[in-house]
Amino acid sequence: MSVALHHLACVALLGCAAPPLGLGSGATTTPGRGGVVGGTATIGAAANRQSFQVEAHGAGNVASWFAVEAGVVYSQLSDTREPKLLIAGGFPYVRPRLQLGPVSVATAVAGFGFGAGGGGLIGGIADVQLGYGTPSWSVYVGAYAHGFEVTSESPIETSARQQRIGGEYLWPLGTTKLGVAVEVHHQHDHLRDDGVMVHGDQWGGAVKVRIQSGRFR
Repeated sequence: MSVALHHLACVALLGCAAPPLGLGSGATTTPGRGGVVGGTATIGAAANRQSFQVEAHGAGNVASWFAVEAGVVYSQLSDTREPKLLIAGGFPYVRPRLQLGPVSVATAVAGFGFGAGGGGLIGGIADVQLGYGTPSWSVYVGAYAHGFEVTSESPIETSARQQRIGGEYLWPLGTTKLGVAVEVHHQHDHLRDDGVMVHGDQWGGAVKVRIQSGRFR
């Protein structure tokens, strides 16, 4: 089993195999037209597991009721049970958001795939978030489904589902804001390498620190 999981970890480092800690910002509102750029660092923990994630994103308000956010995320997950497991990966995403007053609905999607010779790989994620926010704070619930698969003589597969609830507060620093979000999530995932399977079904928590800067008119 340890050989199989080591092989899984090595391959996963090349793709988007690590289940992320959610995507994008919270549900705070931004007035008028304009845009912001920002970055987020996240640490998460559950029983026998630790996660780390960094993310860069930009967002623009197309209208008072519609915004588009795009970013790139890198996630890393380690499981301390024997045999120890480390998987990581990153991918870009696009995240449209509908804003109806303080209520927002955001959906993020990402995916890729290619094939060559006797195999190939495919991966992707779909995320949705419903939130209520002001320019200073927000509360939200969200969920995602995530999958990654390598087809070859030794097939490799990871899949995950997550539901989360969280809140975020932003402190103004001129045209820059510093935000801190706290989330609680329930995640179910499984990893398969050539018939060897590892399952997880756990509650966990995460803390996100976000910096964003931008101007609106």
